[in-house]
Amino acid sequence: MRVGLLGACLGVALSSSPSDAAPPPTSCDAAVGAWEYLPPSSPGQAIISKLADGHHLLLWINAPRDGSPTAAGAWEATCDNGRRHWRILFSTNSAGVGSELDEEFEIEGDAVRFWILGPDGKRGQEGRARRLK
Repeated sequence: MRVGLLGACLGVALSSSPSDAAPPPTSCDAAVGAWEYLPPSSPGQAIISKLADGHHLLLWINAPRDGSPTAAGAWEATCDNGRRHWRILFSTNSAGVGSELDEEFEIEGDAVRFWILGPDGKRGQEGRARRLK
């Protein structure tokens, strides 16, 4: 039964015809995938997926270079043209759970640059990551 269901799901997935055009660099769908953080970001990885309701889910983990404890989190976002509004669902820093923040990002090929926006709407420190294959 499981093999039959898996085969049916795989058949539906393979029979769908994705667009040949690459999503624009600020497209929310272009950010979906697995990523590895690059300097100046702390070493770590992230997975971004798109949920059935259109929200994005981010699962991340990093190990700061300064020897601070490993950090991890799960965030949910609405996304529109290179800007995401995140709500923190889980964090190793439990004081942050439930908080919200805004982020801008730009994707070029398999590289992304991103910035958390301050209360004034200005970009904070740049983060970087590369898509894992």
